[in-house]
Amino acid sequence: MNTHKLNGMPFLLLALHCLFSAVALTPADAQDLYVGNNSSGQTTNFTSGTNAFASTYVGNGAAASNNLLTVSNAGTLLTNANELFIGRIGSSNSMVISSGGMVVNSNGYIGSQPFSSSNSVLVTGSNSLWTNRADLYVGNSGSGNNLVVDDGGMVADVSGYIGTYSTSSNNSVQVTGTESLWTNSADLYVGFEGFGNNLTIANGATVANTTGFIGLSGAASFNNSVLVTGAGSLWTNSADLFVGFEGFGNNLTIANGGTVANTTGFIGLSGAASSNNSVLVTGAGSLWTNSNVLCVGYEGSSNSLVVSNGATVAVNADGNIGYDATASNNSVLVTGS
Repeated sequence: MNTHKLNGMPFLLLALHCLFSAVALTPADAQDLYVGNNSSGQTTNFTSGTNAFASTYVGNGAAASNNLLTVSNAGTLLTNANELFIGRIGSSNSMVISSGGMVVNSNGYIGSQPFSSSNSVLVTGSNSLWTNRADLYVGNSGSGNNLVVDDGGMVADVSGYIGTYSTSSNNSVQVTGTESLWTNSADLYVGFEGFGNNLTIANGATVANTTGFIGLSGAASFNNSVLVTGAGSLWTNSADLFVGFEGFGNNLTIANGGTVANTTGFIGLSGAASSNNSVLVTGAGSLWTNSNVLCVGYEGSSNSLVVSNGATVAVNADGNIGYDATASNNSVLVTGS
């Protein structure tokens, strides 16, 4: 399961060091940083030293677009006593953390308000790190916002949200490449209320959290998806995993040797709304391991699990297809050599 990737790695100590030292490094009278307050095409580059601010805004106003903040090179730190916004109201703004650069803040937002669309963050390269002392929102209210973590980059926060409110659609996170990591000390939501949001874990990357949710909230949360693909790719949930907590039409795909681990797994948990959710586990070496129970349709209907082409689903306790009296037309198909 490649859980060794979460043990003994120095980045966790590094993240904690940045988290606590950032408080001391940010003076009480620090000013805010604006890269494009209400303008377009502005660029700010940090390439050395410690750079301390109260909060950072890349694309603050509605007219602020195509602004860029870069933090690069080992030993370069951008530290914020408060929040960091990539597109508070503006669209198509971006931040790049590369070559060992580090950014620290409390809450982090990529696309904060309803019209803040197509904002992006790239964290790339070994020891490049974005530490959020509180939560990280990829599409808090906005749509089409994006986070990419690749080539050994790392992102840390408390809870992670991809598509928070009902207006937040088609936001995405890609974590790709060996040693690339997104770690959430609490829960991870792919579609809290939003729809059409997605997470991809590929090419040996890892995403870690406590409880995982794909489609949390009723009719406001549908068509959200997670793809875990490639040998060594891992989504590890130290508690439960819900594919359709109350939402419908949400899905998880584990392919090409990817692994998902959790305690209890639910496909369609709560009420009639949690219907038509699905999990596909396909390909030799692909694995979904449930250390406790697996329920395909706890209360919901027409939920499904497909295990194909040499993949494995492991359950250490009970397996249930349709648990409650309201749970109808749920199915499991196991097929292939």
